[in-house]
Amino acid sequence: MVKAQFALLVLLTIYFATDVWSATTRKRRPRTTTTVAKPIRRMTTTKRRPTPPNTDSSYPFCRNYNQIKRKLLEITYSDDFVVGKRTLLAELLDPKPIPQGSFSKRGNRVFFESIEKVDYKTAVESCQYRKLQLLALDTPGEINNQFFTSNWTVVDYMHHNDSAADMEFLWTSAVPCSKSDPLNKTTNSCSSVTWCSSKVETRLDYTLNLGQFSPPYCLIYKRSTKQLVPTNCSFGSFFMCELPCSKPICPPEKMCIKDESIFEVVDGKTYMKPGREIRGKWEKSKFNSSYYFFLGEKLVTWTENWKTCCSLGLKPLSLGEDITHFDRSKSPMQGVVYWTAMTRAECPYQFENCFQENKEEFPMPIYGTKEGGSCVAISVRDDVARATIGTGMAVKVIVCTSKLLMACEGPTQTFEVRENIVSCDTPECSGIPDCVMDDSKFLTRPVRVLLNPSRYGRWSSSCDMSFLQLNNELGTWDEAYKRCCSHGMDLMSIQNSNQQNCLYKPPTISILSNNGRLPYNGHIWTSGRDVEACRGRLRWCTGYLNDYIKKDVVWKKGVDPKSANNSCVYIDFDDPDLPSLGLADCSEKKQIVCEAPGGVGYKSQMHLFFCRKSFKVTQSEAGKIWNTGDISQAGYGFKKMVQCLAEYLGLVYDSTKINEHVYLSMMSRMFFPFDRTEMLNSVRDKREWLMSQPTLNSTRSIMKFISEATEDTMDDFFSGHFQLAAEMIRKIYDCRDIAKTNEETFAFDFLQCLVQSERLNRFWNAYNFELERPSVIPLVDEFFSPCSTFQNFLQNTSFCMRISSKFLQNPN
Repeated sequence: MVKAQFALLVLLTIYFATDVWSATTRKRRPRTTTTVAKPIRRMTTTKRRPTPPNTDSSYPFCRNYNQIKRKLLEITYSDDFVVGKRTLLAELLDPKPIPQGSFSKRGNRVFFESIEKVDYKTAVESCQYRKLQLLALDTPGEINNQFFTSNWTVVDYMHHNDSAADMEFLWTSAVPCSKSDPLNKTTNSCSSVTWCSSKVETRLDYTLNLGQFSPPYCLIYKRSTKQLVPTNCSFGSFFMCELPCSKPICPPEKMCIKDESIFEVVDGKTYMKPGREIRGKWEKSKFNSSYYFFLGEKLVTWTENWKTCCSLGLKPLSLGEDITHFDRSKSPMQGVVYWTAMTRAECPYQFENCFQENKEEFPMPIYGTKEGGSCVAISVRDDVARATIGTGMAVKVIVCTSKLLMACEGPTQTFEVRENIVSCDTPECSGIPDCVMDDSKFLTRPVRVLLNPSRYGRWSSSCDMSFLQLNNELGTWDEAYKRCCSHGMDLMSIQNSNQQNCLYKPPTISILSNNGRLPYNGHIWTSGRDVEACRGRLRWCTGYLNDYIKKDVVWKKGVDPKSANNSCVYIDFDDPDLPSLGLADCSEKKQIVCEAPGGVGYKSQMHLFFCRKSFKVTQSEAGKIWNTGDISQAGYGFKKMVQCLAEYLGLVYDSTKINEHVYLSMMSRMFFPFDRTEMLNSVRDKREWLMSQPTLNSTRSIMKFISEATEDTMDDFFSGHFQLAAEMIRKIYDCRDIAKTNEETFAFDFLQCLVQSERLNRFWNAYNFELERPSVIPLVDEFFSPCSTFQNFLQNTSFCMRISSKFLQNPN
């Protein structure tokens, strides 16, 4: 996957530079040899950079290196120096005649690489101007890096037009010999070097023969032999710069401690204690069957992430080859962003996985290195990106205090995740039977659809729902719940007073009773109940609606819903005024009526039709706001429609609270198609602008900036979904506590807060409905259509499987 991305970058660079060579034949200004000139003294209040403490190496052969640095500090001001990676425009407009180059990632480190050949003094000064230091290959890992060998073309795109002879040499900060291995004056040789930039001594497995050279000595690295050789300091060569730091600052390993107090053992299994539980899922590595990943539904900062992982007996997610486990279709990382163990804290051009014994190099690009932040996060894009660039994964630098999802790993699964986490603060239904469909009742491919439905009982359609009254069957609440689940349906629910009124006087109905109402009488179980851990707090328990029962629904006279204690809710269709709600012991036997959104399609679309019609929102009003994103002119009916839909989806509960679990689940259905054509057009526009700049007066300059423009554009496109995903997570905190002035329109106010961000304007266009749970129950008037017979369903897929378009119809 890395090779695919690298190849694409090279191809794009070459593609947009094909006419650069011919373009450079046009008349340009005469060019002189690049040198770092003394800056012009300015009448300014800028303070001269204070003299730094003397940190020069005491080794005498480093005297030349230290003297070059000291003299530069004496003639410069603090704002003459370049800090960090700059934007393409800032680099282009810099008037200082510093040799040009570009930043590139080699392993887990980022270096500045020149595209111009200069002498030793200019190389040292150029690195210092960027607050960097000349390269020191003082570790075996660096010497063995592919880039520092004759095979450099495999991992380099900046110099693809340079020959092997051009790239053979590279300036370093090394000088011959060391304190422990001084110069042998008889042979004028030694077998060690001192790196002036890092003050490190390195023993060589070869002899460094200085021959006729005399101080000041300059050593240059020769790629073909992987050896340092003495050369004249005026020799012209490429160079590389690096940060003075050797590695980022990681938290101490001793701080990563498991917190045994948060666990409990039940029936031989370890769980997190109630109140300390974290939603999430375990995945076993496909590369190592004895290694596990835990992806948690907890929003944390980078520091909170590693602390939480450690408390669980795990470590934060490391970036290495194993991370490609998540690079797949329908990845749990799709559309959302997780923290990793990687950071560049206090060392911006070097990355490291903290808390990892094996400091594995991460071969993929890391995006956002020119932006702020020191911590690294990961996400997965869509299958289109994977097919285009060889991977769906994207890794990006993020501000460490951002709230993102937690991710951990370890050699053991340290605890079991309870399927139903009990919390009285959210309307989840714990302690109820599992909802299992009976596959024998369904056609399961190409999608799940109930076949021959009329054999199960009496069907009715009203209020955009399909109802099934089971034939001559009574049951307890648990029995009724399981029977409806087996049909892919739920027990009846009354989401709001509008729906209760609709059941009393439905505008249209199939299979009516004689009085124009639904053909039911007596007591029928609903999905409402309290749960053992939260007595007295009634809620709806369905596959689509998990919310507390609203205050505006009508109860039977004398029934106090606050008195519920192991109670379940029924609806009384014998009430002459309105089908009202009552309480009963859950073990009582009552009638069973199941419901489901009417039609074969995606449930959010089914609910949208009902909510839109309930509040008399026209198709044109809904369509205009959907297509333009302009919600400023929305009427009160539209606002109530949004509230209705948000509650049906489970996004909003208790009228004014956001369910983060549902919010994050919806984010995972966001689809960000990779637009290769748009990316190419963007690169082309930048290339044309660059070609018009008079300051680019050499082929190498043009090639460098075209390469950098291509890389910046790829950075933006490959990691573009990070901005939207991270913004949506940030907006949870900004918007969930907005003023709750109206319970009927809270969801609309939340939506309005979301779209105030330019990135989130019309974010719903990225939503992939196909990842939703589909509605599987046809409307009554469709029971006898060709689609309801098994054979015709198979033969007429395109007709039978169309998404219901009812929600587009005008209710007026």
